[in-house]
Amino acid sequence: MVVVKRVSAYTICDLLRLLSGGKLAVRSSRACFDLYYVGIPILSIGIGLLISAIIFYTVGVPLDLFINEIGAGFQSYQTLRYSVLLLMLSVGLVMSFKASVWNVGAEGQMIWGMLAGGFVGLFIASCAIYVSPSELSSYISVPGVEVLDASPVKPVISVLRMNPLLGQLLMILAAMLAGGLWALIPAFLKAYVGIDEVASTLILNYVAYQVYNHLVAYVMRGLSVQARQFLRTDRLNSALLFESLPGTTVTLQEVILSLLFFVSMLTLYKYTSIGLRLRVAGSNPQLLRSVGIDERKYVLMAMLLSGMLAGAAGVSILANPGIGKLEKIANVVTPPTFNLGYTAILVSWLSMLDLRLVPVYAYVVASLFQGGGLLQSEVNARFPGLSLTGAALTYIPIGSILLVYVVLRVLVDYSVRFRR
Repeated sequence: MVVVKRVSAYTICDLLRLLSGGKLAVRSSRACFDLYYVGIPILSIGIGLLISAIIFYTVGVPLDLFINEIGAGFQSYQTLRYSVLLLMLSVGLVMSFKASVWNVGAEGQMIWGMLAGGFVGLFIASCAIYVSPSELSSYISVPGVEVLDASPVKPVISVLRMNPLLGQLLMILAAMLAGGLWALIPAFLKAYVGIDEVASTLILNYVAYQVYNHLVAYVMRGLSVQARQFLRTDRLNSALLFESLPGTTVTLQEVILSLLFFVSMLTLYKYTSIGLRLRVAGSNPQLLRSVGIDERKYVLMAMLLSGMLAGAAGVSILANPGIGKLEKIANVVTPPTFNLGYTAILVSWLSMLDLRLVPVYAYVVASLFQGGGLLQSEVNARFPGLSLTGAALTYIPIGSILLVYVVLRVLVDYSVRFRR
């Protein structure tokens, strides 16, 4: 029989003493805690990258190329955008994880944020209409009107219906509401039916992908020739797109939202009774029940907050000037969310579920994510015959770090004994 028992986090000191042959002695409990809190993430990143380098080297990727491209990820402007989105997502995930609600459904919640925000932007804040070819020139100079398709047969224009700032705000609010409501489905199943939220949130991601494809390809499909041909929506009116910061791909609205969410959730969690109850719900729900508080509503609250932030991240992707439209997903491996909903889980774990550390690891993971993408492009261009190409080049570093993190946590936090 195998007996697994959770032990004190301070046993990392015992592990370090073992690895050093007894030469390293850490006596302070505070020092032990710091080693646990900081050492595990750093070791996970270092060992994970080493494993990735070995994997790439065995299939023919030069080590210097791996090091250069991963290093370039830390200097890329695109990293800033991934950092902002991961910060937004990870703050929400930490809130749910701290309440022992394991939300792995941020992908689906982002998808619903895209759909709701896109619906508001395409059909409420603006609208696309056909016009006569002979009248098209008269619309070009009208404020708030853009030509989406200058076809000589059926031209299409986009007409702005409201103040752009109000339209953007409505898009964000609709996205947060949709993401939060989608997250409440597995939360309700966990709290009142007892269904494990890991399985339900993961399944609902793929349900969201299929609903997205149906809505984009049929219900929200655009009027322009390109939209009809490629199964996508029309492009958002440019007045509703977020404003890119000079020289970068990140937008001002994304930065404002991420900072606002970070400060708000940190304040909520640290300085309010709601935050205290969320912490207790994760560590000792029986205590809440003993004082007459229904801990199930805090399961719902944790998932609602997490889903709302994921929805905001989804509409931020849509409203970026480099995208601006919804397209049918051809392969679930490459969804419009860039798989950031899954990547944010690693950020949350590396931060050891401490909101204060989330910005640091959001940047680190975003850099690795971008570096993997740069490595993929370089390898595909220079070594087209290699067997290890495509998305694997992007996600092997992330996956290796995650694997090492899990192994280290098991070794440190649990003792395993075999009994006859």
